Amino acid sequence: MRDFSRRGYRIGHSTPEIKIIYTGFLVFAAVGYLTLIAIAFTRVGPSYHQIVEHYRGSGNDDLLPRPVGQMLEEAHFHAFIQGVTLLVLTHLFVATSGGRRFKRTVVVLAFVGTLSDLVSPWLIRFAAPGFAVVQMVSWILMTGTAAMLIGVPLYDMWWKGARR
Repeated sequence: MRDFSRRGYRIGHSTPEIKIIYTGFLVFAAVGYLTLIAIAFTRVGPSYHQIVEHYRGSGNDDLLPRPVGQMLEEAHFHAFIQGVTLLVLTHLFVATSGGRRFKRTVVVLAFVGTLSDLVSPWLIRFAAPGFAVVQMVSWILMTGTAAMLIGVPLYDMWWKGARR
């Protein structure tokens, strides 16, 4: 962690041992995001109507509205784990050789996408079904930014750094 306090630190300049540690974390983060996507698609569904039914129910006894207690438990867990995961991923990402504007944009979009993923189920359930679009956009943002937050540091450490 001391490396991050140095101005101009780049993870591509890290020792092989540190690169292995960061790579291990990035691999676990990738698995986490891939399973998150799989859960979202299998449990909720990718379509607008599937998302609405998941949170608001189907209007008949087949599928009841999402219980508030269950939503609270999921929001509690996800707020903590996603916050910590983004904290680490964004630190690794910011320590890459990418441009400042690019890094700022990706970091902001990652946090906006994740926050909208936490808030949209509540909006769908209690405000209006149209907020399912927000859920869909948040999944796209989270997936795209996760790919960059994981892929760019790996590239910087193992491929770009190796060419120096």
